[in-house]
Amino acid sequence: MPAFRFRTKLTVVYLALFLAVMGIILLAFYRSVTTNVEDQTREQLDASARVFERIVNYRVKTLGESVSALAQDYGFRQALGTDDRPTVISALQNQARRLEADMAVITDIEGSPIASLLDGEVTSAMPMISDDMKQLAERDGVASKLVSLDGRIFELVVTVVRAPVPIAWLAFGIELDKATAQEIKSLSPIDLEIGFLYRQGQGQYHVAAATSNADELGGYLVLTKPREEAFRATFLDQEHMFRRQPLVTGQDGEEISALLYYSMDAALAPYDPLVFTMITVLVLSLLLLIAGSVVVARGVTKPLTDLASAAQQIAKGRYEEVETESRGDEVADLTSSFNQMISAVKERENKITFQAYHDVETGLRNRLMFDRMIDQEIDHSDSFVLVLAEVQQLPELRTVLNHQNISELIKGVARRIEKVADTEVARVSTESFGFLVRDAEEAETRASLVLNSFLTPFDVADIVIDAGVKLGLVKFPGDGEDSATLLRHGQAALDKGRGAPRGFAWYDPDRDSSQKARLSMMSELRGGLKNGEVKFAYQPKLDLASGKITAVEALIRWISPTRGFVPPDDFIPMAERTGDIRHVTDWGLRKAIEQAAEWRESGLNLAVAINLSTNDLMNHNLPAQILALLREYDLPAVFLKLEVTESAVMHDMTRALDVLNMLSAMGLALSIDDYGTGYSSLSYIKKLPVGEIKIDKSFVLNLAKNDEDNILVRSTIELGHNLGLSVTAEGVEDEESVGRLREYGCDVIQGYHIARPLPPAELEEFLKESEYGPA
Repeated sequence: MPAFRFRTKLTVVYLALFLAVMGIILLAFYRSVTTNVEDQTREQLDASARVFERIVNYRVKTLGESVSALAQDYGFRQALGTDDRPTVISALQNQARRLEADMAVITDIEGSPIASLLDGEVTSAMPMISDDMKQLAERDGVASKLVSLDGRIFELVVTVVRAPVPIAWLAFGIELDKATAQEIKSLSPIDLEIGFLYRQGQGQYHVAAATSNADELGGYLVLTKPREEAFRATFLDQEHMFRRQPLVTGQDGEEISALLYYSMDAALAPYDPLVFTMITVLVLSLLLLIAGSVVVARGVTKPLTDLASAAQQIAKGRYEEVETESRGDEVADLTSSFNQMISAVKERENKITFQAYHDVETGLRNRLMFDRMIDQEIDHSDSFVLVLAEVQQLPELRTVLNHQNISELIKGVARRIEKVADTEVARVSTESFGFLVRDAEEAETRASLVLNSFLTPFDVADIVIDAGVKLGLVKFPGDGEDSATLLRHGQAALDKGRGAPRGFAWYDPDRDSSQKARLSMMSELRGGLKNGEVKFAYQPKLDLASGKITAVEALIRWISPTRGFVPPDDFIPMAERTGDIRHVTDWGLRKAIEQAAEWRESGLNLAVAINLSTNDLMNHNLPAQILALLREYDLPAVFLKLEVTESAVMHDMTRALDVLNMLSAMGLALSIDDYGTGYSSLSYIKKLPVGEIKIDKSFVLNLAKNDEDNILVRSTIELGHNLGLSVTAEGVEDEESVGRLREYGCDVIQGYHIARPLPPAELEEFLKESEYGPA
């Protein structure tokens, strides 16, 4: 269905309202006129009926006087007395002509006919003179009644002939014929029609005479069988008002009536000029209204059209304000509001666009903007070099600098790179920046300049900060054809650049292939966790005070069907970088808790220690996950120990502390693993909710031979005890190291001298046979 424009709709509404109002007026006019005409017609019919009654009564009176005069005529009575029939007939004929009577009848006193005339001729047909008429005539001298005879209606007047006693009954009749009807019609102020009706018993009405259309009227009465005295009906294709005036009604249903009717079309005809005038006025008003509606609609819709056009321009990104000629009205207010909206949308779009292409923290260009920069360079340049620069110390600096200081440092790094490299810089990740060098031959020179510029420290909030960068370089088109490939290869070059002597490295496809191989390893690792290729080996931890093994450390082992034994150092770091470490953690926590619960159920009370990664400490859902597993296996928290490295804690100390505090509140024992290899010292440990530090095996392996290691280990044990921490030494390989650690007050030791990592069954066998087994 086609949609109509607002201008058309407005015009249609005006027209509809106008037509509705005019329709109501015309309906009221029509109802008023028709009602008035009906009332007038009904009154005229009633008046004509009364006139008809007066005419009939007058004719009856006149006829009655003439009949009485004839009945008293001596010669007429003598002719009756002598039974002179010719004289009687001659007298009847003379009197009938004089009275213009259509019927004359004389009977003896018994009712036997003496003579009768019909239309001036002698006839044997005669109406019956009823007994009630005879009685009335004998009493009053004259009696009258309408009677029907052979389809004709007569006004019959009866009197008695006395000589001096009653000797005969004399009656004259005048027919109610078409002439009579025409006479009555001529006396009416309206052009009504009259018909004389009769019926026998309860039969149909028959027309004896009518002013016109007697046959049609008779047929109509046969079809409609009217019973009401006043009614409206369609006759001869016109609406008529009917008035039936009963004249004679017998007990047996015999009836003689006068039917008066008038055409409503004729009654309404005088109003035709008025109707024509009103229709003319309506048509002219309609034309004027259409013209006016178009003008008004155009005036109203033009500002709306302008606003719609402006809205379309907004959709295309062109923000142009709308001008209007209206002042101080709703249209002006709407236009003003629309212009304000345009300004607000334009401002918001600029803000959103800025936020979409800039880093929220620093306002620098972001990764999305850098993608656009690369795409534009690809479209307009034959070759260029993409450089990724990573700030190395940011994770550690976040632990000592506040958020505002870090933001200022990042902006300072970006400004320095832009100044030295003479190009636009974008922040592509938390710790890395990207820029383009359009001249490939200058790429290494620019990279060296950037690296050298970081020899100068940064001054942030009166704090001198040393920061360095590592760079990865990738060439277009040789190392990639699109932005996504170039950035991916640039990241691979940056990985290589972290360990490069010069501080930067070019993308190496061969090294990237090995990287892809390691990524493939992660897919195999996920499968190995599900199908049982990955298992735990448990290394005992000896409590020097009791001389018993009270805990074990769960160490992961992966025997791949295709790769064979895969050392943890090969796949754990990669899993941490790819995020697959969460699958390892989920598997490890369930497996370790399940094993500890089995041992406890069998009477072997061994705590199981498991290592957590950096990603695990960033996971606020970890405490809830561990709590659910402990409840599932009904294992007390003291039988699970969690070990974290210094580097994992220092990555984001604030978030790590949140997770560690929740774990400590659950009653879990926490340890700092590989202590001494991180970036900090014991000073930060007092902030952590840990109860143990584990001295890294690199300080313990040569303890019996290296004096420096002895000094470091002894000092660490003393400092740990001073902080209220227990100390565990890893990598114990000989009895002499055991003796020195016992001498230094070390609490727990573990290493190959005690036992290598063992599967659960072998560990249980070892504990049964070893002197270190639980009591």
